[in-house]
Parts: sequence; C-alpha cells; structure tokens
Amino acid sequence: MAQVKSTKKAKPEKMTFRQVSSLIVSYASSRIAAQIQAVAFVVIYLVLAQTFVLKMPVQHAVSVAVGVAATVLGLAFFLEGLFLGIMPLGEQCGLRLPPKVGVLGVAVFAIIIGVTATLAEPAIGFLKIQGSVVKAWDAPLLFLLLNRSSNYLVLAIAVGVGLAVLLGVFRFMYGWPFKPAVFLMMPVLVVIGLLFEQDPSLRPVANLAWDTGGATTGPVTVPLVIALGVGVSKIMGSNNSKGGASGLGVVTLASGLPVAGVFLLAFILNGKVPDPCSASEFFSAKERAGAEYVAGSEEALIQLAGAAVNEGYLSVAEFSASFPGATLPSVTVETAAEESQSLLMSGEQVLSSVKSALGTVLPLALVLILTILIVVRERIREADTTVLGLVFTVLGMFLFGIGMDQGISALGNQAGSALPRAYTATTQEAIVVRGVDESSVFTVPSPQGAEEYLWLKRDADTDFEAVPFDRAMLNTASHTYRFVPVEQAVFAQWGPIIGYIVVLAFVYILGFGATLAEPSLAALGATVEDMTTGIYKKSTLISMVAIGVGFGMTAGFARILFNLPLAWILAVAYLLALILTAFSSEEFAAIAWDSAGVTTGPVTVPLVIATGLGIGRESGATGGAFGIVATASVFPILAVLISGILNRMKAKKSIRIDL
Repeated sequence: MAQVKSTKKAKPEKMTFRQVSSLIVSYASSRIAAQIQAVAFVVIYLVLAQTFVLKMPVQHAVSVAVGVAATVLGLAFFLEGLFLGIMPLGEQCGLRLPPKVGVLGVAVFAIIIGVTATLAEPAIGFLKIQGSVVKAWDAPLLFLLLNRSSNYLVLAIAVGVGLAVLLGVFRFMYGWPFKPAVFLMMPVLVVIGLLFEQDPSLRPVANLAWDTGGATTGPVTVPLVIALGVGVSKIMGSNNSKGGASGLGVVTLASGLPVAGVFLLAFILNGKVPDPCSASEFFSAKERAGAEYVAGSEEALIQLAGAAVNEGYLSVAEFSASFPGATLPSVTVETAAEESQSLLMSGEQVLSSVKSALGTVLPLALVLILTILIVVRERIREADTTVLGLVFTVLGMFLFGIGMDQGISALGNQAGSALPRAYTATTQEAIVVRGVDESSVFTVPSPQGAEEYLWLKRDADTDFEAVPFDRAMLNTASHTYRFVPVEQAVFAQWGPIIGYIVVLAFVYILGFGATLAEPSLAALGATVEDMTTGIYKKSTLISMVAIGVGFGMTAGFARILFNLPLAWILAVAYLLALILTAFSSEEFAAIAWDSAGVTTGPVTVPLVIATGLGIGRESGATGGAFGIVATASVFPILAVLISGILNRMKAKKSIRIDL
C-alpha cells in the first residue's frame, strides 16, 4: 500500500526568550567589538604617549573614558542603522526611480541626495570647531566662514557633493571612464589653490577648502551613493570595460568638487572683508564696515573686541578709542577642557544634541522615503526594518556626537596641546611668594656677568630652589614676588630638532595606526583583491594606504610647525599623482584615488582636527591647523599608485621568467 505524504506544513519552532536574547547579545557584541577595534589603538596610543613621552597626565580621565564608550556605542548604532535603513532606501530609489522620471529626474534626485547626505556626515561639524582658535583680525574671511557664515560654508560643500553624486550616478549609468575626470578636475583645483596662496586673505580659506574634500567622503555619503548607483546601473547602466559601473571613482569626485565649492564661496565673499591685520587695525574706524560684516553687527563687534582685550590682543585704551562711549564687556573664556569636565549633561545640552542628531538624519531619510512613496509610488520594502534602522542611525549620531566631544576629540586636543612640550619650554601658572625682599636675592658670577637668583619655596611640600630673579616681579611694599615657572622642553637636553622629530614620529604612528582600523578600508581591500584576481593583495592595499596617511599627517603637522605653504605641498603631490595615474590602468587608478576618501572616516577626521587644533592653538598658527586632512588624503594616492605599478612590473617579470 502506497504511503501518502502529508501536505501539512510543519510549524516553525518557537524560540525561547533566552535564545532570542542570546542571539541579540551575540550580534550586538560583534558589532560593538568591531568599533572597539577601530578606536582602541588611537585611545591607548594617545594616553600612553601623552603620559609617558610628553609627561602630561590625561585631564578629566573619567569624562574622557565615558566619552570613548559613548563613541563606540554611537558608531555601532550609527553604522548598523545605515546598513538597515538608509542604504536599502537608496538602492530601492536607484532601482525604481529611472523608469519613472528618466535621466533628468535622476539628475535632480542625485543632487538632492548629495546635499542631504553631506548634512548627515559626522565629520562636517568638526571642521567648524576650529573656528574657536581663528582670530578675526588674523584671518577675517576664514573667521567669517567658520562662524557667522558657517551655514553658507556647509551649503557650498553640500552643493559640491551633490554635483559629485550627479556625475557619479552618470558614471554608473553610462560607464564613463575615470581618468579624464581626474585629469580635468585636479589641475584646475591645484592652480586655484596656488592663486589663493598669493592672497593673504584667501590663503587660510584654501587650507580649509582642501580639508573639506576629506571630511565629506564619510560613512553616509559613500555607501549611499554606491547603493544608489548600483541600483541605477542595474536598470540603465552599461557594464563596459572602462569600469564606469563598477562603483569606483565616485569617492574622488565627492572629494574634489566640494573644494571647488568652497573656493567659489571664498572668492565671492573676499571683497566684503578686511585684509589680515593687527587687532587694533581691525577694530579701528578705518576698517569698521568690513569688521562689522565679519562680526555680524556693531554689538557683536564690541563683544569680539572685548574678547580681544580679555586675551591681551587689544589694550583698554585702544578699545576706548575704537568704540567711544562703549562699555567694555566682560568675557568669560571657557576652554574645551573645562567644557568637558562634567560627566552630567544639562537638559538643554541633551535636547540640543537630540535636535542635532534628528536634523542631520531625518532630512536625508525623508527625501528617500518621500521619493519612494510619491514619485516611485511603491511601498517601503521591509518597512519595520527600515524604521528600526533610522532609529539606530539617530541614536548613533546622538551618542557619537557626545562621545567624540568628551572622549576622542578631547583626548586629541589634549595631545595636540601637549606636543609643543617636546621642543619648546612652556610657562606654568604664576605663583605669588610672600616674605621676599632684597635680602633674599643672591648673586652668582657667570661668563655673561653677575646674575641674580632667588631662593624660593613654592609650597609646603617642596624644597627651596634657586630661580632667576626678575626685579619687575618684586613688590617691595607687600614683600611679595610673582614667579612664573617655566618648564623646559621634554627633550631640551638633545636640542629642539630632536623634539620636532619626536612630534613628527608621534604623528606618523598615530596616522598609520588609526588607518589600519578603518573598516571601510578593509572593505575596499577585499574588493581590490577580487578585481585583480589576487594579484594585488588586500593586506598590500591596507599597508600602503596606512603608510601614505602616516606620511601625509607628518607633512601636515610639519606645515604647521615650520609654517610651510600648503598649496605648494599639494601641488607637488598631486602632480606626481597625475603622472603616476597616466601609467596606471583605469580601474587601479580609480582604486588609488578612492583610497584617499575611505581613509578619512568618522574617527580619523575628528581626531586629526582635534589634534591639529591643539597644536595649532599652542603654536599660534594663523587660521588654525587646516590642511592636515588634505595632506593625509593625497599621500595615500601616491603610495597606492606606486605600489600598484611596482606590483604590475613584478607580475610581468614573473610571467617572462615562467615562459
């Protein structure tokens, strides 16, 4: 008798709460572990170097530790949210939009996506932080862009990215080659940068413009554009041999066109601001119209002048002469360290951070969702997962912003401020010693003549020490002496050159180690190894990019330390890159140029900016420390191009030997 098979489907076995919890914990742990790996080297290295090499303890260590933990959680939520929510929406738009709206509609949509994606990039906000060290009279145009006109700056960057996304999508659709775009775009940008170098007002802005290229190609823009482009290419694209639909090259476009946008904005505003000058000249009646434009109003200019008096750049007499009848405002200067010392945020700060996170993520999400619902007229695929992804993205952005501010950025700022200790003496807080008179002074003969010293006991816990005596610091009426301790450079016994070498070595290791942990670089390395059928190894790409970033950061910090012109450094580097590109294949050239963008991730850019901010403040660099991200972006291109050419020569030689 034949057996009759049952058509009744077996019910799926229900998982217990314990099993579900175990899966969730395992999944979350793997995501968090990846982010711990991304930041662990940076944090440990900065703490050890600052404590044991630069001889300066980490300030507000508990607050920094909490900030680092928030950064790790924020990155984990943020990247998972992108994967679950933003990227699927982008790919759905790319798949369904072209048949509905055609090429023109796709072009408009690409620009809108590029603009809104830029607003969601975590690193963009950190560029504006450097406005805190820029003096209005030193670099009026740069001060304007980083403060009152910062929205115009972000808009110029966003429009540049929008146009880059447009060109990138067209590359996906029509398979346009990569090299012509680079040979056209980069020489124009380099020439404009060299022209800006000749103008003292435009020069600091050019440094900022070059840095925006690295800051825009972050974890939001690049995956979204690639997801959008892949979707478009599946419907309308052409998979030709030139690699236009391969996804390569779009990062380069998104790095270059924002630079052009900032150049254009600076050129438009330059005629409205005064030239760099002293504080007294800036606030004088002669420059009043331009100075008020920079500050925004007469009241804001008076506040700015009050801050200049408080910091010692402007005398009270000069203030009174510039603003007759005005009352000198009281200004409270709060340092970044003081801002981050509290572990508890006020309700207003929490609300502000939540609004900031929502304001960066929701515009992009709404554009994608409304496009699918209204233009494409489809339902959101896996809507529940998408909503969860958007919640994760907002939560991640909130935690990441708080964590970077109090954690890694604060740590990088401290390290940057401590770096000058390696090569120069630093002054400490003044000490007032009582009971000092002429009898306390003794004379010591020296080859330069008699020198006066004073036996001084700083406090009850220290012994007497002989310090150089300065009569201007002695108050004979109160028998007090104001002593300003000067701490010698850490490497003073070997001379300042050794101190500079230590700083540059510190920066190189920081750039090299931070790059190795970038997850997007590992993904690019795997792609390259597949494309070259194993000839160019993933490990080779990662090593070359890390070496390039290390040398690039070293060059950027050397520019600050020795006041070197950034435009000429970049001109030489990009000229070499273009020459090497001419001898590289189409796809490998795109790989090399895109590697510059994937290195400037959500941790690297804020860390580089914070460290540069610290050393820029201590070294008095005009216009802050812009340019480090730019040099850290161009040197990896050189490293990868050189290694690729050598690798290809080695492969050809091996084939000839086998034959």
